[in-house]
Amino acid sequence: MKKLVLVLSIVMAVMLVLTACQTNDSKAPEGTPSPAPVDEPPVDGDVDLSTKKLAFINAGPDDYYAAFGNAFKAVASTYGMETIEVNSEYSAEQEVANVQDMISAGVDAIAVISANAAGSATAIEVANQANIPIFYVGGRPELHEGSSLQGHVTDSFVMMGYMAGQWVAENYPGAKCVTIPGQLGQRMAEGEVVGFAMALEEAGMPELKVLASGGWQRELTIPIMEALIDSGEEFDVVFGANDETCFGIIQVLQERNIPIKQYPDDGKEGIVVVSNNGKDTGWEAMQEGTLAISVPNPPSLSADLCVQQIVSYFLGQPYEVNIQITPALVLDATNYHQGISWKLDRYMEQRANNDFPWELSYYEASYRTNKEKYAAFDAAVDEYMAK
Repeated sequence: MKKLVLVLSIVMAVMLVLTACQTNDSKAPEGTPSPAPVDEPPVDGDVDLSTKKLAFINAGPDDYYAAFGNAFKAVASTYGMETIEVNSEYSAEQEVANVQDMISAGVDAIAVISANAAGSATAIEVANQANIPIFYVGGRPELHEGSSLQGHVTDSFVMMGYMAGQWVAENYPGAKCVTIPGQLGQRMAEGEVVGFAMALEEAGMPELKVLASGGWQRELTIPIMEALIDSGEEFDVVFGANDETCFGIIQVLQERNIPIKQYPDDGKEGIVVVSNNGKDTGWEAMQEGTLAISVPNPPSLSADLCVQQIVSYFLGQPYEVNIQITPALVLDATNYHQGISWKLDRYMEQRANNDFPWELSYYEASYRTNKEKYAAFDAAVDEYMAK
């Protein structure tokens, strides 16, 4: 991991370039692979999108994934497209079965949040063989040789963890940190852990201790947090994989009458809770003084960009097949109002008002600017998962 420290030293400098990425140029750079191994769609500006039927295969039953599905269906409907949503219940086998079922249902394209990275390869192969374009959202899927995706949109979970870890290093140098990761095996959870640990290592802080997975869920997090406290181990900061995880952490701290500290200058003593997600209920926790920060990765935006990739595919327009999203900022009690909402009505209102960049071309340009950085981060996750 230490060999990546030099790469990370330029991360924040590279991020400053993002402000220069606001462009409407949606052309893929020279050398970008073909968007599809399946039959190419007609390059025809008269394609009737209202005749297109989409499948959205969700990974599991929690509010994060529900927000994906809600936004995907809503944005698709603005183009006149119908969406069928099914759920894999965190099962790789069910993910493949869902792909097969949607092919039988006669959909024109499939979008998937993978239940497990290893299982995604078979699902992609099945869609390729059926000549149905398949797009992924979230953690990076695996591919069998000869298979190909038509699109992939994901947040940079390594960057999210790194940004949270850097905030801790700047505000609580020397703190002993523990983390309760999300659902392992999807790469998203591993990415957060790797990024947070990188930031601590870069700052010369004590090594991050990784606890059991809370599966992104409050209920599963509570016994893990209780066990940590009961062990008597000392810790200063808890990094929760998402806001729901942090709500479980906060609940246990409050039930045990353990004080919670938010910021270095707040005059309090206690445990600091930091998060990823930046969802609306997390904004409320920041206002209440229980959650210090949250690095945003609004599923509503990712789903929106996935729909835009599908539209580009149908219209035969060039687009970046793979993009990663860099969070614009770290949310706290002073700037949470700048967050992108997870709530469907609020998100669509923000989108209509252009309160944030939502066009695919903007995020394609950002990705091109940061491609080398993302490659280094991906390599770090590969190394971590191999161990």
